[in-house]
Amino acid sequence: MVQLKIAVLDEEEAYLEQLKGYFVCKNEKFFKIWTFSKVEIFLDKAEEETVFDAIVMTLSFWHKLENYKSCAKKILLCEGERDELTKDSLFVSKYQSVKKLFCQISSMLWKESEKEDGRFPENTAELIGVYSPVHHESQMIFSMTMAQIFGESQKVLYINLMEHSGFYQLVKGDITEDIGDLIYGMMQEEHDFTAGLHRIRQTYRNFDYIPPVVNPEHLSEISKPLFEQLFMALKKQSGYDVILIDFGMVFLGFAEMLPVFSSFYCLGREGMINRYRIDEFLEYLKKEGGHTMAHMNRILLPERIAYLEEGNPLDGGLYGGMGDYIRRCLYGGAEIE
Repeated sequence: MVQLKIAVLDEEEAYLEQLKGYFVCKNEKFFKIWTFSKVEIFLDKAEEETVFDAIVMTLSFWHKLENYKSCAKKILLCEGERDELTKDSLFVSKYQSVKKLFCQISSMLWKESEKEDGRFPENTAELIGVYSPVHHESQMIFSMTMAQIFGESQKVLYINLMEHSGFYQLVKGDITEDIGDLIYGMMQEEHDFTAGLHRIRQTYRNFDYIPPVVNPEHLSEISKPLFEQLFMALKKQSGYDVILIDFGMVFLGFAEMLPVFSSFYCLGREGMINRYRIDEFLEYLKKEGGHTMAHMNRILLPERIAYLEEGNPLDGGLYGGMGDYIRRCLYGGAEIE
């Protein structure tokens, strides 16, 4: 998994111990932090070719490292008023929860400057969609295993847009907010999408996810413009390399938004009626225009993968069963109709 590497410089060693304790307690995998109470120790570590994404430091360290050259973003760990030298710098307040602190740091590291002409900036996320018109029971396992495979070398975000998918039983996460809260925030004026995204994102194994809706009615309340706004924001502002979206149903404007995705997987299964369902879905897309089919992959997912042993079906599947099958699908070894 790709991690954000953060150096935190503060003379208050008790505060640094608090930060490290939080990361151990939460088993945080998204960030990797180094803490330094002396500038000399930091410089020695930097000379070991440790590449930091951000250097978060108090004012005293800021002045000591005024001439230090680095590709890392410098962020002031603010304890009070900023002086003339730091008035235009990136900053976070020291006296807040660690969770909020690193949510703000995420936002600063990943926020892209938006282009006025509406074109995507060069550094955008790759969107991958998965949908099964036959409601294949292994769709979510397929998608989450794919997320793990991509997550071995890239920053990956998984989003589940299904009703009662069983997702929470798989991840056993401590959830306080879900994607409904993110979308509600998008409806408010001056909403910071990146900060909102990183406030509610969770980590599972080697990928991140946005908790799916607990109340399925919230999905039906999402309008076409809101879906479009969500996909564009994910593509342009999230900072991830790959975003994998699991669809549970077709919504208003679904076909029109497919060109935003670099690839889309339509999962089928054996059976005459199931084949009819897939054919009808693809015909519906064709009527919307040939551009909707440009990145569509029709995959016949074997039934033997659908009947998994008891326990968490993601365990042991990364390098066997579903994982092997997906690798063949992605790289041309499996049959794609």
